[in-house]
Amino acid sequence: MANSEYEYVKREFEFDRCLPPSNWIVVRIDGCHFHRFSKIHAFEKPNDKNALRLMNACATAVLEKFPDIVFAYGVSDEYSFIFREETEFYHRRESKILSLCVSYFTSVYVMKWKDFFPNKELKEPPYFDGRAVCYPNLKTIRDYLAWRQVDCHINNQYNTCFWMLVKSGKSEQEAQLALKGTFAKDKNELLAQQFQINYDDEPAMFRKGSSVYREKVETTVKIDDFGDPIKRPRLKVTVAHVDIIGPEFWENHQHILREGKILHWFVKKFGINHILSHCNWIVVRINACQFDQFSTIHSLDKPNDETALSLMNESASLMMEQYPDIVFAYGFSNEYSFVFHEKSELYQRQESLILSSCSSYFTSLYITKWKEFFPHKELMQTPRFETEALCYPKLKIVCEYLSWRQAECHAGNQYNTCFWMLVKSGKSEKEAHEILKGTLSKDKNELLFQQFQMNYNNEPAMFRKGSCIYRQKVEELAGAEDGDNDTTRERWHVKVDHVDLGPGFWRKHSWITTNCTQ
Repeated sequence: MANSEYEYVKREFEFDRCLPPSNWIVVRIDGCHFHRFSKIHAFEKPNDKNALRLMNACATAVLEKFPDIVFAYGVSDEYSFIFREETEFYHRRESKILSLCVSYFTSVYVMKWKDFFPNKELKEPPYFDGRAVCYPNLKTIRDYLAWRQVDCHINNQYNTCFWMLVKSGKSEQEAQLALKGTFAKDKNELLAQQFQINYDDEPAMFRKGSSVYREKVETTVKIDDFGDPIKRPRLKVTVAHVDIIGPEFWENHQHILREGKILHWFVKKFGINHILSHCNWIVVRINACQFDQFSTIHSLDKPNDETALSLMNESASLMMEQYPDIVFAYGFSNEYSFVFHEKSELYQRQESLILSSCSSYFTSLYITKWKEFFPHKELMQTPRFETEALCYPKLKIVCEYLSWRQAECHAGNQYNTCFWMLVKSGKSEKEAHEILKGTLSKDKNELLFQQFQMNYNNEPAMFRKGSCIYRQKVEELAGAEDGDNDTTRERWHVKVDHVDLGPGFWRKHSWITTNCTQ
């Protein structure tokens, strides 16, 4: 910590919302604008097998990554992840659990895209939002999963009829009118009579969705002296397309959940949305997880990798283009803070949707832009980001929050610059830590100058001050209608800068916080 005068903004305004103990936690994620995404990428209608298999592969990876998830159920562009009731994953902090699940799922989706669509380029970054809901007992968990599978059946049956009608020559409006007011049996008759389709013969993945869980399987652990395999039961993540409404599945898989009486109509009442305070500025802070390991695996330069920082800046700039309610962003190292205008009504200020969509979209941008910044480095590990949302009632406090983050940037970068110069000079990491222990800022400046002839103030501003992103008006040429003379017009342009965020900056750039620029 920098121990600066601005640190009160953390002490007084940052609180961890912990999900209640002894409750099962469900994290449900949904694709954002996936109707458009599926159209752009020409997904088959009503179901695209490869798209569903990609979703299943992502869910499998999430279960393999997070052992506290005991079951997952997915349909279309949605997946629900069930955490065991006694989980202490991130001390049950809602923002951590939600953002990590959504970010990791998004990361795997982008990285595995080519495995399922080798001949299709990813034309826009996919992203997901999510919410965390607590259920008090096994019965309500069973009911929740039954509710999702009932929805799967209803929606898939409707979509199967709808797209068969459209493919037969009807317009989408005509197909909707033909299906208006129909029941399940009517839709089955329509498919059988008009298209000779028995709905029950459609692939189970379409009708029943996908269940992902750990199954005991006999696995060869070694070969004995006689060449015979020695097998032991091991838990392996598997994907199945089965009925999870009735008791049979649960009776045969009692290691997942226990049996409960099924009644699924009332489970929606548990999904209480936490609304961020109105007329407050919202700050969404994103941090990369296990970034030391990630940077080592990808051989990022120490103490600063200019290309990696530029990738973070590019991702943040595109975030501002996607979310017009973001008026300012500040980032350094593996962290970015996004300031939403106090009047923002994004997702009706529902915390879970703001957190998850920001985390997911930033993750997606980071991966899709990786090759532009590191054309000769393969992405060898899925990056993921955790996110938290903070509310500040006054603009003055927002400015002091940003000053605090910049003070942290300076203290962290000055220390790291000294540390890595000592290591590169031959000191061990332990020795470098010992040398720097208890040193003040001026001591570090003297060390750099005396031992390495470095003036810290001459280091690149991006390293010392971090990066701030905001919109400013620029003039551009626009051709006149008569073609004779060019005219100029103003537009808002996203700018990246590396400057001090003191009072002088805000006076000079007062429009940032006084206007909702579009």
